[in-house]
Amino acid sequence: MKKVVVLVLCGLLMLSLYACTQGGGPPTPVPTGEESIESADTESDVVAEESGLKFGFACMKNDPFMVPLVGGMQDVCDENGIEFVVNYAENDIGKQISNCEDLLQQGIDGLIVMPVDFDGITPALESAKTAGVPVVSVDAECAAADLTIAYIASDNYMAGYLCGEHLLATMPDGADILVMNLPEIKCTIDREAGFLAAIEGHDGYNVLATQNCSGLMDKGMSIMDNWLQQFDSFDVLFAINDGSCQGAIASMQAANRLEGVLTYAVDGQQQMADYILEGIHTAEAAQDPYNMGRGAAELLIKHLNGEEYEYENLLEVNLLTIDNAADYVGF
Repeated sequence: MKKVVVLVLCGLLMLSLYACTQGGGPPTPVPTGEESIESADTESDVVAEESGLKFGFACMKNDPFMVPLVGGMQDVCDENGIEFVVNYAENDIGKQISNCEDLLQQGIDGLIVMPVDFDGITPALESAKTAGVPVVSVDAECAAADLTIAYIASDNYMAGYLCGEHLLATMPDGADILVMNLPEIKCTIDREAGFLAAIEGHDGYNVLATQNCSGLMDKGMSIMDNWLQQFDSFDVLFAINDGSCQGAIASMQAANRLEGVLTYAVDGQQQMADYILEGIHTAEAAQDPYNMGRGAAELLIKHLNGEEYEYENLLEVNLLTIDNAADYVGF
């Protein structure tokens, strides 16, 4: 695997020798990785095609959240002359493992994974270790954390907790709650755990049902269709992402059952802020996918340059409500 530090030393030595005989100037620098994860606007002086590096991203699926996430990675790679390749797994862990193997066969120097299944991704991580390719997990930590060099994600536990706190303040006397979860992914596990922790110990808050929505709009809709048949009334829906919540809202609207129901979700799509202003969504824990993507690519650069970095990198989330949704610009 190509190492940036080795490239720097070799390049300096060769150009120094060349300068002695030809009067050549200083070498063009390779990526330094000096940009912090927080500095989204820093640009490198490196000319594209000159770093010789290639990063791959094994993405979970293609949806609105992924657009700014991939965009952040692409911008960092463009600024540092790094080739960047993205493969989408369409929520299929088998396909994601195959995608990782394909990227490794292409000779990538760094791999970013957004695991479809936080435990099921392990074989791909083992292959990357065998190939000597560092791995950063984005949006969620992998179960085999020792096979990754770092992960960057939203503070997903806090995202769920903020939704639960808002519920306590809005319905202080208790509520009957439905939960759409996704137990295969660490970030969504944390969101559900944070929400439940916020209401734990408070009398009158009852979870009527919990079901795996796979984070999909159509599944969120079908689950809610069934719940509307099962329950004559309920007060709250907590969904682990926007897609499933959007499907559930559409189902309740079609059945004329949305009025009086508080809805909570985590992501931050512009549509959900619009829903809040329209009065059909209650609150939204909004993420920052662009800077999450930038941070993932920057972590790989820091690793290849031998620079210090943290294993855990959590980004703040903001709770959107009727009080601040009008000022929000989402994705």
